[in-house]
Amino acid sequence: MSLGRLFAKRIALGFVAAWTVLTIVFAAFNLSEDWVLAGIEGQMRWGGASEAEVEARTREYMASRGLDEPLLERYVDWMGRMLTFDWGQSITSGEPVIGLVREGLVRTAAYVVPGITLAIVLGIGFGLYAALRPESRLAGLGIGTAYLAFAVPNFWVGGMLYSLDGTAFDAPPVLFDSILPIVLTATTLLGGYVSYARAHSREYASTQFVKLVKTKGAGPITVARHIVRNAAIPFVSMVFVEALALLVLSVFVIETLFGIDGFGMQLFTAIETRDLPIVLGSTLAIVAVGITGNILQDIAYTALDPRVDTGAR
Repeated sequence: MSLGRLFAKRIALGFVAAWTVLTIVFAAFNLSEDWVLAGIEGQMRWGGASEAEVEARTREYMASRGLDEPLLERYVDWMGRMLTFDWGQSITSGEPVIGLVREGLVRTAAYVVPGITLAIVLGIGFGLYAALRPESRLAGLGIGTAYLAFAVPNFWVGGMLYSLDGTAFDAPPVLFDSILPIVLTATTLLGGYVSYARAHSREYASTQFVKLVKTKGAGPITVARHIVRNAAIPFVSMVFVEALALLVLSVFVIETLFGIDGFGMQLFTAIETRDLPIVLGSTLAIVAVGITGNILQDIAYTALDPRVDTGAR
């Protein structure tokens, strides 16, 4: 199977996944209790409003969010607009949803991408060194530190870092806006990356072709390059899976701790206020990231080893 056909297959499967996930999210919002409406009604009754006033406010609320239309009609309308990128406006702010989601992704990527890059570089470096120098104290220290960072919950690490606020020392704002979120992102991933890099590097370090390279007088850098090239193939899959899990889960913690108005904070606020356009738009963005990651993974497989049959996966 050619790469072009493979990409088309990935995109087609992505559309099916997007439709399924969006349907689940839509159903969860429309078939569950509306806590925002319940709060409004409770406040009105607590304030002494009559039942007629409460019912009038309820009808106004339902109409403003399009909830007074038949469920099937709403579903077809929402799904059609989501998949054609006509995401409409946010219910709470009135701003275009596609612009809000794009801005949130940019703010989140500003610390996630450098954090993932740092974790990959350190993970491969520590893992490879530990595989080639298993008796080294430096390797043991690096592995132990990485595993400790992986074992400690990131919300606890983030809380400790946040406690170093400017009251403790004269810290520049960039420390809490960029540097610490990048460090927390990297430490969240580092333990897993080190573990995989070390395991796969040790697997290839004892193979015949590496022994042959060593007998030819190759230096440590040349040997390491041969090992990394082969170990990188299974490592690529793990990098993508871990990074996507970070996007879906850890960004909520990081952005809440450091007050970053990024993708995670935006989605959390939208769920809290039942802003369905932003929730569906954000969900579609996550699916799009997954599709893009799968395509980049296929490209990386082919670049690392042209013998890999991408059509078989």
